Amino acid sequence: MTTKKLAAVLCAFAMSTAMLTACGDSDSSSDSAKKDDKTTTTTTAAADESEAPADSEAPADSTADTEAPAESTAEESKADAPAGTDIDFTYQTKFQGYDAFMMFADGGWRFGNWNGTGEEKEGFGIDADITGDGEYTVTLDNRVLGPDDRMNENADMDDDGDVVPASGAFVWCVDIIGICDGTTDRNGKAMEKNSLKDAEEGKNYPNIAKDIKGKFKGDGSDVKVQVTSIKADGQEVEFDPSKIIYGNIEGENNCFRIEIYNEYGDTKADPPLDVSSLTFKKLEVTFTIEGLGEVGPFDAPAWAQ
Repeated sequence: MTTKKLAAVLCAFAMSTAMLTACGDSDSSSDSAKKDDKTTTTTTAAADESEAPADSEAPADSTADTEAPAESTAEESKADAPAGTDIDFTYQTKFQGYDAFMMFADGGWRFGNWNGTGEEKEGFGIDADITGDGEYTVTLDNRVLGPDDRMNENADMDDDGDVVPASGAFVWCVDIIGICDGTTDRNGKAMEKNSLKDAEEGKNYPNIAKDIKGKFKGDGSDVKVQVTSIKADGQEVEFDPSKIIYGNIEGENNCFRIEIYNEYGDTKADPPLDVSSLTFKKLEVTFTIEGLGEVGPFDAPAWAQ
């Protein structure tokens, strides 16, 4: 074999070895990412940017061959995101009206959500902005990331990165923040003590803060609320509307509550539906509200601006 041929063979062998090594590194990184549930929420675009060296720009004449279109990157990001996570979703954190949100925890305390997205400590639901009388829907789907990319500690995913469906319910309510004035409970009984305070100038935001007095009684005598539909994964769920409880149930805040089921409430003894058969990845509650009149305007605290 001539010297030139031997050199060519050695060169080809070296190039093949380098390519195999690069592929091996890529596969190892991919396997590691799949084992870590939390890292599946990182978009492909962000991962590419963090891994690329600062001086790795492609020559000007090769841009068309090396840069992927923006649409392709977005599709790859959606494919990598855990099921039930809409990476294009933008949380509503500013409210013109009252922030209504779904409070929920399933039988294993998964899908836990305890706050509205307008509150200082935001929740993870898709809230409704109650700007007047009408029909509204609140939704919960075990979203992995909340406002400011905050991780939902109650998100539960399987080994494949898919959302584990909710099963049953321990707590299932809808709270409309800012409605009640603290004078009466849900039964119309006068409340001798409550922690609600009068709104101060520049600090009138009961619609997103639970400790400020609202305008209405807590017994539903001036504000009427009625659940009209419940859906689990898009399918209607049958329920007895007469067994749902409404009003200022807790008595220590300004929330007008819709109690569908609560392991610690009156609905446990006589629930409007069999929660043991409830299973879903996405839950929706639709309700009507009447008697609000003119809503707002409300101020906004520094944390809501």
